[in-house]
Amino acid sequence: MKRLIFLYILCAMMAVSCENAPFLEQNPYSQTSPENFYKTESDMRSALISCYEVINGHKIPGASYVQRGSYGQGLLYVMNGPSDDIVAATSSSDEGLEMYWANYIESTRCVRDVWKVMYTGINRCNTILHYVDFPQMSDETKVQYKAEARFCRAFFYYHLAWLFGGVPIVTEYDSAGDEPRSSLEQVYSFILDDLDYAYQNLETTGILQTSSANKYTAAAYIARICNYLAACGHNKVGADLVAEQPLNDFSFVEKTGTSGKIMEQELWEKSKAACEDVIMNSPYRLIPDYTNLFRETTKSEQYEECLLLAEQPLSGTEGYWPNSYYLPTPVNNGMDSPNVYGGRHVPTPRAFYMYHPKDPRRDHNFTGRLSDGKEAVTVDGYTYWKPNKQQTVIASVPIVDNSGNPVLDPVTGEPQTETKEIIHPLYDNLETQTYLPISGIQLCPGKYRLCNFSEVQHNYQQHAVSIPLMRLADVYLMYAEALYWTGDESGARSQLDVVLSRSVKDPVLFNEIKASYHRDDFIDELLESRERELIFECSRKFDLIRYNIINEKIASLDEDMVVEKRGEVDDKFLKLQSDGYLHMSIPVLRRNWNTDVYFDNTKTNYKIWLPISEEQIGVNHKLSQNAGWGAVVSE
Repeated sequence: MKRLIFLYILCAMMAVSCENAPFLEQNPYSQTSPENFYKTESDMRSALISCYEVINGHKIPGASYVQRGSYGQGLLYVMNGPSDDIVAATSSSDEGLEMYWANYIESTRCVRDVWKVMYTGINRCNTILHYVDFPQMSDETKVQYKAEARFCRAFFYYHLAWLFGGVPIVTEYDSAGDEPRSSLEQVYSFILDDLDYAYQNLETTGILQTSSANKYTAAAYIARICNYLAACGHNKVGADLVAEQPLNDFSFVEKTGTSGKIMEQELWEKSKAACEDVIMNSPYRLIPDYTNLFRETTKSEQYEECLLLAEQPLSGTEGYWPNSYYLPTPVNNGMDSPNVYGGRHVPTPRAFYMYHPKDPRRDHNFTGRLSDGKEAVTVDGYTYWKPNKQQTVIASVPIVDNSGNPVLDPVTGEPQTETKEIIHPLYDNLETQTYLPISGIQLCPGKYRLCNFSEVQHNYQQHAVSIPLMRLADVYLMYAEALYWTGDESGARSQLDVVLSRSVKDPVLFNEIKASYHRDDFIDELLESRERELIFECSRKFDLIRYNIINEKIASLDEDMVVEKRGEVDDKFLKLQSDGYLHMSIPVLRRNWNTDVYFDNTKTNYKIWLPISEEQIGVNHKLSQNAGWGAVVSE
C-alpha cells in the first residue's frame, strides 16, 4: 500500500496525469521513477517541499481530498476538541464537529483522514532518507536533508502518538503497510531519536529558509515531547485502559530510576535545556503586537516569533473559505462575500470569563459576529474588520458600596439602582464584562483574521492564514513548566510574567492582572496561562489530558458555562455577580445546545485516544483497536 502511495506522489510531483480509468493502457508521459528522479539537489528540495506540503494540504495522490486530517481543515477540530474552552454549534452538521461533540467513531472522516495524512508525510520523509545519498551534493548538505527529513518524520509521528497512542513505526518508503502497532515507549523513543538527530545536525536556518525547520525548531519540539511524557507519566494518564490495550502505557516514565525506564526528572531537565537554548540563543522574539500573529498579511512578524507554521501563501489559488471549516475567522464583508460568522466553533463562556476584563487578548480572541456591528481597522496597509463595534446604551445598574456589595433601599430592602451609560454589545475593558451581542447569538472565536480579499491575490472563498504550530511564547511557557518541576518555582513564575507582559505593557495594569491571575498552586496558574495565551491553538485539550484532568474540567462546567442561551436581550438584564462585574442575564426562551449529550459523550475516559479507523484495520489485520472502541482485532 505504501509503495502505491509513493508512486502516486511521484506522479503528482512530476505532473503526470493518472486520473482516467484506462490509464494503464496509455503511453506514459514520463519515465520518472525513484531511480532516475533523485539525481540533483533540486530534486531533493522538491521532495522536502512535499513533506511540508502535507501539513496543511487538502489532497494527497490516491486519496483525493483529505483536508479533514491536516491543518488545512480537520486538525483544527481534532487537536482542539473536546475540551472545556470550545464546543460545536447545533446549527451545523459539518464533518469535524463530531470532535467537539465527542461522538466520533471508527468511521468518522477526521479519524480516517488524519491517519492517511500523517503516514503520507512519513512516507515522503522515508523516501528522502532512502535516496538522499544519490544526488551530487556535499556531505554537509546531505546531512541537512537527513536532519530536516527526520524532524518532519518526528513531527508526523508525534501527532499520531498524541492522537492514537502506539502506532506502527515505518522506516522504509516501500513498506507493504502491514506493520503492527508499536508501544508508546517504542514510538516516543523513535520520535526523540529523530528530534535529537535534527537538533544536533540542523543549522540555525532551514533549507527552505523561513518555511523550514531549523535547530531551534527541533529543540522546541524536544521540549514539547518531554513535557508531555513527563506529565503523562507523573499523572498516570490512561492507566485504567492499559489492561485492555497494553500498547498505550506511560509507565515507562517513572518518578524514580528503574533499569530500562525513563525518569521524569531527566525529561524535565532535557526540556529545560532545550528551552534555554531557544530563548537565549535563537533569533526568535515575542513580537510587540499579539494580534499580528494571527492575520493573513503579517507574515514577516509571524516569522519573527513562530518556529514553525502551517503556512499558506498570501497569493495563489489554494486555501478554503474558513467560515465553514476554520476555527474562527470573522470574514470579509461585501456584496459578493460572506458577512456573518459561520458558527461552527463556539467558545465556552468559561473560557471568556477566564480572562481579566482588561486583558487585551480576550477582546481579540473572542468576538461577536460582523453582522452585529463592525469597524474597519488598518494593519500594515491592509483593511481588517473588528467585529462588534461598541454601542452605548442607557441601562438601570445596581449601586454598590466600596466593597462591591449591593446598596439596599432602607425602606424596601431591595437593591438600589441608578441610570448609567454602558457599552453594549460588549467587549469593553471598562466596568462591565458582558459577552452577548444584541442578537443573543453565541460568542465567536475571532483569533484568526482575514483582510479585505480585494487587497490580496485571492478571491473571497480562499484565504492565506498561516496557523502557528510552535511559537516562542509557548517555549517560554514550556520553560516555566520545566523550571517548576526541576525545583525553581520563582524562576518558573517569572517566565509567565514574560508572556503576559508582551500583551499588558502598562506596569500598573500588569500588576493588577498578574495579581488576579495568581494561583497558589503553580500548575493551576500555568495551565490557565497557557490557555489564555494559546487558546484555539491546539494545546488546551492535550494539557488537560497530560495532567489527567480532562474529564474533571469538562464535568465541572454547568450549563451556563458551556454555551450561551438564545433569547431576546433587553438592557435591563444586567446582574452584579460575585466577581464584581456586571454580567448579562439572559431570559431562557429555548436551549440551543444539549449539554446532557455533551457531558455523556465526554465523560468516557477512553476518548483520550482516537479509535483506529475501520478502514485501516480492514487493510492491515495486524492493527489492534484502542481500549473502549470495540472488539480487539487479533494479529
